[in-house]
Amino acid sequence: MIFFEALASGERHQALPEEYDYFGKLIGSWNIDYVDSRDSRVLKGEWHFSRVLEGMAVQDVIVLPGFEYGTTLRVYNPGTHTWDIAYCYTGRIMRFEARKQGDIIVLTGVEDERRKWVFAKIEDDYFHWQDVTVTDDGEWEVRFDLHARRMG
Repeated sequence: MIFFEALASGERHQALPEEYDYFGKLIGSWNIDYVDSRDSRVLKGEWHFSRVLEGMAVQDVIVLPGFEYGTTLRVYNPGTHTWDIAYCYTGRIMRFEARKQGDIIVLTGVEDERRKWVFAKIEDDYFHWQDVTVTDDGEWEVRFDLHARRMG
């Protein structure tokens, strides 16, 4: 067995309840527009998602040429019905925990609860993601918006 065959999984594991399969609709490849809210600068890139680890996890690779190239591993935790998440790029690893809040998925920073990543909308061919900081008064300040459209 080669590495990629051992890592990749074609389907959700039966121990992962469908109602907690938050990231299942993301499986596949996406063209993305990454928008900096400070100056409205738009970076074009790609985001690719796959089931891994016998279908109990979802891993992705985000490619923003000249800006960032990283991978996220999202592992379902059956004890808490949450997702344990690690995002890695050169020189940095950030950890999050994901829970559904109404219709959105909120990833809260483990080391800094004021840091949140939010999947505000996930549809079959489109999703909207946000990088959010919670201000001292509790307001959510959106640092980056990401709009994705499924590739062909």
